[in-house]
Amino acid sequence: MDKLLKSRASALRNERNRFAALAFVWGDLLLELDDDLRIVFASGAADGMLGRAAVDLEGHTLQSVLAPQFRPLVQEMLFAARRRGRMDNIQVRFIRPDEQLSAPVSMSGYFLPDLGDHFFVALRIAVNTLPHDIARSIKRDAATGLLDEQSLSRVVTERLMAQRETGAEHKFSLMTLNAFDPLCKRMEQIERDEMLASIGAFLRAHSVAGDTAGRMNGNQFGMLHRADIPVGELESRIADCARNADPAGTGVEISTSVTDFTAEMIPPGDLARGVLYSIRRFCDRQEHGFTFSCLTGQAPNLVNDTFSAMRDFGMRIDRLKFDAVYQPIVRLPSAEIHHFEVLARFYDDDDKLIPTERLITFAEQVNMIHRLDLAMMRRTLKWIRNQLDDGIDVRVAVNVSGDSIEHPDFCRSVIALFERNRDTMGHLMIEITETARISDLDNAAVWISRFRDFGVEICLDDFGTGASNFRYISALEVDYVKLDGEAIRQSLKSSKGRVFMTSLVDLCHELDIEVVAEMIETDAMRDMVIKAGFDYAQGYLFGKPEKDITRYWRNVQDGKNP
Repeated sequence: MDKLLKSRASALRNERNRFAALAFVWGDLLLELDDDLRIVFASGAADGMLGRAAVDLEGHTLQSVLAPQFRPLVQEMLFAARRRGRMDNIQVRFIRPDEQLSAPVSMSGYFLPDLGDHFFVALRIAVNTLPHDIARSIKRDAATGLLDEQSLSRVVTERLMAQRETGAEHKFSLMTLNAFDPLCKRMEQIERDEMLASIGAFLRAHSVAGDTAGRMNGNQFGMLHRADIPVGELESRIADCARNADPAGTGVEISTSVTDFTAEMIPPGDLARGVLYSIRRFCDRQEHGFTFSCLTGQAPNLVNDTFSAMRDFGMRIDRLKFDAVYQPIVRLPSAEIHHFEVLARFYDDDDKLIPTERLITFAEQVNMIHRLDLAMMRRTLKWIRNQLDDGIDVRVAVNVSGDSIEHPDFCRSVIALFERNRDTMGHLMIEITETARISDLDNAAVWISRFRDFGVEICLDDFGTGASNFRYISALEVDYVKLDGEAIRQSLKSSKGRVFMTSLVDLCHELDIEVVAEMIETDAMRDMVIKAGFDYAQGYLFGKPEKDITRYWRNVQDGKNP
């Protein structure tokens, strides 16, 4: 028996030595922790890393030398390691004897039940695996320590790129904590902070690299994780944490959705856009975005399916595989057609019209709106040429997003189109939408000036009553502004509102800018905007968007109103 015990002890010693040797291949400092997380053995470069000798660490708990903000995370990581045998690489910081924080330290380790239920933890000076620009731009939710939505999408993109080399399968889980706001209101500040810190630690500890989890809004949390993570167990732990912290003992109900976030050979730029769109769409749990058949229902792999939709969308716009309709804008009070606004119409694989708002939302969120705008410009110039060949002298306004004006390649491409189509320029107008997206007004003004050099008139869409709108008309040379129909309706309900609207129109006239009223659908609204001094109007009262303008054209030729 003694010989057997000695043999077993020798085998365990050899196994411990092998683990120590393997740890030092990767790390600079090895810690052995007992079941109470007390350091029973330390060896390696503790002085340079933690500011104290390795032997001085023995007898202390790991938590006592960790910086406080990392204690919940490490506690949870070690708890998870007890179940699955290993602790994924995470970054932490320690408290040095002078009370200063150590440099970031990478921590990894194993739980070995055959060695007295001890943990073996290896530490090394951290090498930030994220690109410097991403690491520098990361923002966190102060309460939980989790990434915000934008930061999470950037980090997820980097992890998915790394996944291609490792072949790991990743999933994305979204947890919605129902009745979370009432719970937080029932709690004192200190208890609420402790609960939120614990939730953040739970999610980070189970996420890829220990830091690919985020808080999207007040009660929604998401994380990228390995496929074998027991999400149900994590959900139960968070629910227990909330219930224990709740003075009423009620807690929250958690609903969790999981989707594959596996990245195939998607270009990095497209992947980054697709990830952000996928996270937002997954959080909303609605089919609010641009969809062809590949994005209907809850997709099994949201990133790849989003990218498929991006490719499909890109192919359709590059090949001009979409329809265009034209809505008249008329001069007041005569209702004579002044020009048409051209609008894109896309259809899904079942030939059902995709609502324009969904189309534009998708294009903006995946940063493809400039490609759509350029395709509309190409199509419209070709259409104008065909109309001129048929003897129809018509003017058309093409929508261009404020995002596109911020895109130099788009603007250069537009100039190149104008150079090749100079004979059609007198028939083209540009209507700038989403002007709030223009952050660099000086640069936008330069491009708009270049467009106007070709004889192209410029209109600002959705011009309202906010102070920012006046900044745009003072910075940008434009010929028209279009006032939002809802703003007009609200203003014309009261005498003060009518005076203000009339004054706004007068101000534009003082600046030599003509004013268009949109969404005019009744005779009463037409009469009110005429009285307020509007120059033009657009709406169903004067004509709906049509593929074929010949009906309107015949009416004009015959001297009739549309």
